[in-house]
Amino acid sequence: MSEYHFVEKPLLNQLDAMAWRVIEQPSGIPTDPAKSLRSSFREVVIKAEFIRSVRSLNLFEGKPWLTDEQLESLYDDFTHFGVRSLLENNQVFMERIKKWQVDENVVTGEQSPTVTIIDFNHWQANSFVAINQYRIDTPGGVKECIIPDVVLLVNGLPLVVIECKDANSFTSDPMHQAIDQLRRYADLREPEGSKLIEGEAKLFYTNQLMVGTYGDNAKFGTITSSEEYYFNWKTIYPDESPYVDPTTGKHRHQETLVQGMLHPRNLIDITENFTLFMDAGKQRIKVVARYQQYRAVNKIMQRMRAGETSTERSGVIWHTQGSGKSLTMVFLVRKMRSTNDLKDYKVLMVNDRKDLDKQLGETAALTGEAVTRISSADEVKSKLCDDSSTLNMVMIHKFREADDSNTPAYLSAALNKSVAEASAGYQLNKTQDNVVALFENFGEVNTSDKVLIMIDEAHRTQGSGQ
Repeated sequence: MSEYHFVEKPLLNQLDAMAWRVIEQPSGIPTDPAKSLRSSFREVVIKAEFIRSVRSLNLFEGKPWLTDEQLESLYDDFTHFGVRSLLENNQVFMERIKKWQVDENVVTGEQSPTVTIIDFNHWQANSFVAINQYRIDTPGGVKECIIPDVVLLVNGLPLVVIECKDANSFTSDPMHQAIDQLRRYADLREPEGSKLIEGEAKLFYTNQLMVGTYGDNAKFGTITSSEEYYFNWKTIYPDESPYVDPTTGKHRHQETLVQGMLHPRNLIDITENFTLFMDAGKQRIKVVARYQQYRAVNKIMQRMRAGETSTERSGVIWHTQGSGKSLTMVFLVRKMRSTNDLKDYKVLMVNDRKDLDKQLGETAALTGEAVTRISSADEVKSKLCDDSSTLNMVMIHKFREADDSNTPAYLSAALNKSVAEASAGYQLNKTQDNVVALFENFGEVNTSDKVLIMIDEAHRTQGSGQ
């Protein structure tokens, strides 16, 4: 009961305070699926909640336009993903919630209209239900059922699974126990293709976050995370006042993670803009932004909107080594493209080394849009002068060694040409180990206010007098 009183119950109370509809079931094995809004314990996505929510989100002149047959078909589309791996099904789900279509809007006659499954523009329009002791029957499995401690459902779709543990129990490592149990629920502990079924992968086809907590510590991961890649969430941004649990009188790691990630507003934002799939070596993984990336992106966009001058709209984001600055750029571009006021910006990524150019180019592709590489000095003007909302990459180099081994060939040629044709304002000072403003003599390339320049390793090329 210690786990319930000091971990699970405070979590449910906090969710209730954040506009979640909390359905609390007694401890033990649930026996009535209707208490969790379902017709059976094999029902993973809550059908009644899904159909009601999707119907209400798709209106024409204030009235629902989806037919009963279309809603039934949509339910099938979001519960059956074919015979694929868990990761493949999860990626298909992510694609479908961003854009999915039905055959026709029978009210307007529009063919292949896009359907809203989750309203990402108005988070309050969605249904948010938190249910504890969410039993899923697993016929043919090692056990007859799995019972995650808390499941969070948006429009009937289970997006978050939470496992609570007692910090004072017999185990010396409650976090390990929580994460191991989450992986068992998702049937991830056995090799793919194993005939030994420990859990129910279907619960995780729609999953965005897996959370383990024992109150004083709480960590999140994704369906591809091993234990070492479960992380704390260390900010309540954009909130300012920390939630204090009335039972414990504390604001612990658990309260921080719940307030920072699981507020409906933040969960919707993370799902739409801060989640991606990428290759890491030979492995395909699902990545969710860490707290510093989430906060940085939203603060950048806040400054872009609030600043009256280019200086007021500019700034510096400081990252420690290995904290994911390239992914911060990717998340920023992805979120900008999903907002009406910033989606048509031209974006330019600037870096200064060959290895970074390759790495950033590969990462930039994760934005989902074509990356225009500016491969010569002459292309700077031609590719950046218009008002198209393209994503571009260019290199500017600062010498740190006596030789130019780190300088791309095209940039060396451009530098030599620039020296030969240098204007009075162009200066080159090798004696101070400082090559700056390679393109200063270009003059003004683009006068639009809707240009965002992101400079990787800016401390090496940007500074006073440079």
